[in-house]
Amino acid sequence: MGFARISFLNFRNLADREIGLGARQVLLVGENGQGKTNLLEAVYLLSVASSFREDRDAALLRDPALPAGLHGRFERADEPACGLSIRWEPGRRREVRVNDKPVNDRRDLLSEVLCICFVQQDADFVVGPPEARRRFFDQVLALAHPAWLEVFRDYRRVLRARNAALKAGQEDLLDVLDQQIAPLGIALRERRESLVADFNAVFTPLVGGIMGGGGPVHIRYRPSWAGLDTEEAVAGRLAAERSKDLAFGTTTSGPHRDRFSCLVDGRDFAHYASTGQVRLCALALRVAQARFLAGRTGRKPVLLLDDVLLEVDPGRKRAFVDRFPEYEQAFFTFLPEENHLSTRSDDALLLTVENGEFGA
Repeated sequence: MGFARISFLNFRNLADREIGLGARQVLLVGENGQGKTNLLEAVYLLSVASSFREDRDAALLRDPALPAGLHGRFERADEPACGLSIRWEPGRRREVRVNDKPVNDRRDLLSEVLCICFVQQDADFVVGPPEARRRFFDQVLALAHPAWLEVFRDYRRVLRARNAALKAGQEDLLDVLDQQIAPLGIALRERRESLVADFNAVFTPLVGGIMGGGGPVHIRYRPSWAGLDTEEAVAGRLAAERSKDLAFGTTTSGPHRDRFSCLVDGRDFAHYASTGQVRLCALALRVAQARFLAGRTGRKPVLLLDDVLLEVDPGRKRAFVDRFPEYEQAFFTFLPEENHLSTRSDDALLLTVENGEFGA
């Protein structure tokens, strides 16, 4: 099942129209810059109310001075169809609706569609900055347990207040803020520890099958507050670091400084991996994410794959696709010269994309 149709209004370069997508696989073929990724972005926005490549709403709209919108019909077997929409009006915040009812919190949307997006920038999860890996695992945690979004928000809120107090030299506020941030930080660390242990049970055997050869691969989690199991211990650590934090004007320890790394035989994979190995490891992380979340939520995912198969050899490509979880729908983008037949199933829709228009 999956998205049966989507309509666009003033979105990116896509023509203002509705397109039918009633197939388990949707193969989008076209040159770069024609609108393939824009369709994937629309699917992702309808699923999670955020873009995988743009933070500013205005950049999503062809003309920010005009109304814009997306609407999709999502279908699952033995369940009522779900209508998902996002509307932008000039000078107003966007409005997200499910079955024509406003959604005021993303937690209420995440239970509708489990959507996993594969993009070339996923290599950052292997060799990029620490915040990229934190973002990946926090996304896994939020999708598995949407209620944890509130814990993330509370931690960030107190962290912002503490950093503002540090910058302003308001030492009298720090004791109270330390008492607020300690339990939130401990909760996040404990949940991340549990998540990584469970994630490795899926990831380690899977990445070995995709990459082939080499030693066992696993994720290592290194918390900033390792060994600090009580609020008093965390408060003591923060008090001991207060002079340093005041000098830098920022909180120098805590879950926002945690590190995740990918290890092979105890060595950090990022330090010696080739470009091809990094690409395969990033693909394995996303497949593991999809499999892990499908198992945790009981929902089949919608998979979005944006040019990630372009430079993967046929054998690895087959190993990669064969390890997908059961999915509701998968969208693939291809250049015209690519061999998309190796990915195509019997239930597939092939669409050519040119200047924002879709053709059979």
